[in-house]
Amino acid sequence: MFGPAYALIAALIWAFSPIYYRGFLAKFDFLSFNFLRNSTAAVVLAIPALYLWNSAGLNFALASGAVTLACGDSLFLLSIKETGASVAAPVVYTYVLMIQLVGVVLGQVVPYANIVAAVMVVAGVYILSKGGGGKPRAKGIVFAVSAGAIWTVGQEFIQAATNAGGGLESIVFTRNSAAALALGIAFLVTKRYRTWPRGIGLMEYAVILAIISSDLVVGSLLFVYSISVIGVALSVILTSLSPLLTQVFAKALGKESPSTRDFLGGILIVSALVLAVAF
Repeated sequence: MFGPAYALIAALIWAFSPIYYRGFLAKFDFLSFNFLRNSTAAVVLAIPALYLWNSAGLNFALASGAVTLACGDSLFLLSIKETGASVAAPVVYTYVLMIQLVGVVLGQVVPYANIVAAVMVVAGVYILSKGGGGKPRAKGIVFAVSAGAIWTVGQEFIQAATNAGGGLESIVFTRNSAAALALGIAFLVTKRYRTWPRGIGLMEYAVILAIISSDLVVGSLLFVYSISVIGVALSVILTSLSPLLTQVFAKALGKESPSTRDFLGGILIVSALVLAVAF
C-alpha cells in the first residue's frame, strides 16, 4: 500500500537536487561533478550492497549505470548549467514519452493518448525554448532532449535488472560503480583533475555530498524499489511530477526565476507524460 509513497518521495528529492546542482556547476566542471556524484554514491552504498549482495541481473545494472548515469546524467548536468533546473528538468523528462514511442517502434499499437501527449510535449518544449528573457536556450534544450533519449534506454535496463531478481542495493550500487568507473577514466584521460575547484571548505563539501547522497542513493533506492512493487508505469507517472515541482521550488527558494511561460511549458510536458503512461 505504500508503493506510491516511495515514488513520490523520490520525486520530491529529484525536484530539489537539480536546483542546487546549478550552483555546484558554477564551481565544478560537469564531468568532474558527475564523477563526484557517482563515486560518492558508490562509496555510501558499498557496505550495505556487499552485505546483501545479489548478483542476479547485474549485467543490466552495469549497462544502466554506464548509459544512464555516466552519459545521460552528464548531458543533464550540462543542460542545467546552460538553462537552469527549471527548464532542464521538464525537458529531460520527455524521456517518459520516448519510452512509449520505443514500444511503437517495436510493433506495439499507438494509443491515441500518446499522439495527443506527443503534441503536448512538442508544444511544451517549444514554449520553454522561447523563454529566458532573450537568452538563447537551444543548446541547453538539445542537451536535455539528448539526455532524455539516453535515459530511455537506461530505464529499460533497470526494469530488466529487477525482473531478473536483482537485489535493490546491489542494482543501485552496481549502477553507480559502473558510472564512476567510466567517468573516472574520462576524468583522468581528459585531465579534468587539473580543473578541480580549490577553496571549497569542509562544510560546503558536506552540503554537496548530502545532496548527492539524497539524489543518487536515497532517491534511486526508492525509485528502484517502487518499480519492483508497483511497476515501471506508475513509478514513472509519480516521479514525473518532479520537474514541475522543481520549477515551483526553484521559484519559492529564490534560486531561479521561471516565468509564467516556463510554468506553462512545464505543466504541458508533465500533463503529457501522465497522459502517455496512464492511458
